[in-house]
Amino acid sequence: MTQEAPQRQLYICRACGLIYDEDKGDPDSGIAPGTRFEDIPDDWECPLCGVTKADFEPFEPFVAPEPSEAAASFRSGVIVIGGGIAGWAAVRAIRSLDSEVPILMVTACSGDTYHKPELSLAIGRNNDRRALVSHNGRERATACGIGILENTFVVGIDSKLRRVRTTRGTYTYTACVIASGARPFRPPATAGASLFNVNHIDDWEQLASQVDRSGQTRAVVIGGGLIGCELAENLASRCESVTVVEMQPLPLATLLPEKGSQRLLTHLQSIGVNFFGSDKVLEIIDTEECANVFLESGATIEADFIVLATGLVADQRIAISAGLSFENGILVDPHSLETNRKNIYALGDCISLNGHPSRYVEPINKQAKVIANAVLGRAACYEHKDPVVRVKTPLLPITIEGRRVPDAPWVTTTDTESLLVMEQVSGESKATVSIGR
Repeated sequence: MTQEAPQRQLYICRACGLIYDEDKGDPDSGIAPGTRFEDIPDDWECPLCGVTKADFEPFEPFVAPEPSEAAASFRSGVIVIGGGIAGWAAVRAIRSLDSEVPILMVTACSGDTYHKPELSLAIGRNNDRRALVSHNGRERATACGIGILENTFVVGIDSKLRRVRTTRGTYTYTACVIASGARPFRPPATAGASLFNVNHIDDWEQLASQVDRSGQTRAVVIGGGLIGCELAENLASRCESVTVVEMQPLPLATLLPEKGSQRLLTHLQSIGVNFFGSDKVLEIIDTEECANVFLESGATIEADFIVLATGLVADQRIAISAGLSFENGILVDPHSLETNRKNIYALGDCISLNGHPSRYVEPINKQAKVIANAVLGRAACYEHKDPVVRVKTPLLPITIEGRRVPDAPWVTTTDTESLLVMEQVSGESKATVSIGR
């Protein structure tokens, strides 16, 4: 009896949507047809966007929904790339000024709307997707009178011909708004390991399912910054153990003065969180029973699952295709938010202002209003202000206001068991940190 050959599988790049077909391989990169994905070297790069093998996942072909009536009839107008907070903010802002200008949203996901910052809290609250999603993408597009192409990837932008090429056709724009967000940074040492993150509701849903499926679990969070600390407190209520691995000596060290970081560390430890500071992951080895996380300090941590919280990086692929300047994100004019290509604007996590990424939710609505006026030919000027940062650690609320100056001294104004307040004054800059109630 002849044994049937195992069925070849497909894998999709999470960054750009390229499909790796095991039957076809990647001959241009030296990967012969018939090469199993598991046999590809870990340093192999996506031929389209350059990410590594670790950024691919198994892909089940799906039939994309037929374009909405508004999308099918779209010929030229404003094209919004991205269906997250920034993309919908741009749509709302344009629609508030003009109810008729044609708008087409192109999004790699469903375009469902939800409040992304809530993802850091949702596991501890035992929320599900239905509790987080406020509107279905297609239904919201209809309500806004725009076209939407869900589960559709942008292949490139021709800034000279004003065309956006997608996996479902090419569309002409009068103005293009890039709101493509950013993706989690993956340290090289984590290549090949199975990791979770909360950068998107689909990713969060996988993590939530893991927690629900496993019951009492051992979680490792790589990264002790904003998201890492929020997740650590959140997971502590559902997991047997939570361990944070951070390269800095203290949690949230880039945002808080040392005394504030120490207060946060004491809190995390009080709720059972293990903290490995001044340390980093060297290697992760998966076994049938668990994942072994090997640290530079020599420690080994057994984990039932690992969550990545090492910050975000903006994808250069779309920027390169359009000839856009890129420095830690798509470079935009700090006042008009226009790129170096006329009639192409950008906002949110994918941009940089004077070379510095814009990573917080608060400025997005202001950015969207400026862009809305610009694409409609109206005057507007964006003035960036450092947003108020509220760390979502409900058991120990943290608020950071103002512009922090590196190496400038901090003064403690309140120091009680329940509340720490510190101030920093340097020239015209003033910052305040409040930890506790």
